[in-house]
Amino acid sequence: MTMLYIDCGFGIAGDMFLAAAAGLGVDPAPVAEALRGAGIDVRVSAPVSRVNGFAGRRLAIDCEASQPLRHLPDIAGVIRRLRLNAEVRECAQRAFVRLAEVEAGVHGVPVDHVHFHEVGAVDTLVDVVGAFYALAELGVERTVCSPLPWFNGRVECAHGVLPLPAPATLELMRGKPVQPTDFGQEIVTPTGALIIDQVVDGFVAGPRGVVRSTATGFGTHDLGPDNRGLRLVLLDDWTGEERS
Repeated sequence: MTMLYIDCGFGIAGDMFLAAAAGLGVDPAPVAEALRGAGIDVRVSAPVSRVNGFAGRRLAIDCEASQPLRHLPDIAGVIRRLRLNAEVRECAQRAFVRLAEVEAGVHGVPVDHVHFHEVGAVDTLVDVVGAFYALAELGVERTVCSPLPWFNGRVECAHGVLPLPAPATLELMRGKPVQPTDFGQEIVTPTGALIIDQVVDGFVAGPRGVVRSTATGFGTHDLGPDNRGLRLVLLDDWTGEERS
């Protein structure tokens, strides 16, 4: 069995996840190609980046055209037109429904009235679709994760200044283990929390298996000298028997 361990002690965002997946060998270009086929002109790459003395990947998304605010039916239409396998499309659709339900609950509006402001932007479509595409490409059968890092501070968004974790993020963290950190800025984004909510089968202090490969993904925010990025570890199942 192929297992993925998400080490998110220094935070997680959608772009960090896909960047780290690129470090494991997943080419993000087909995700961009599928989105272009669905009517969104975008280019995606994950060049090597060096942060605080460590190498990793950082996602680069190029989309010059201005984008409209989108509702859930608009997002669903884009996903239906993607030329990717059915499981990837179904998982992405389910994730956006979950996000719309969370946003609707936070703001006290019907699901179909939710405007996907930041989360409706092209980069989030890339992140969410890309996450499921990456898991399929890597052949991941089980995903486990470290406890989520707790953080404080304030963030400005379309709804004004919000306490951290942002309300939607906090709702997506419901039922999941957290541990304190000293970070005073957003290190778990709504998209990152959504990916955890949708793909993780369990939370563990560390993985059990034979390490196949590891990779690190960095985000766009400067988190200072303590930033080590998001680390993904791909493992093979281990029964405990000695290997010859």
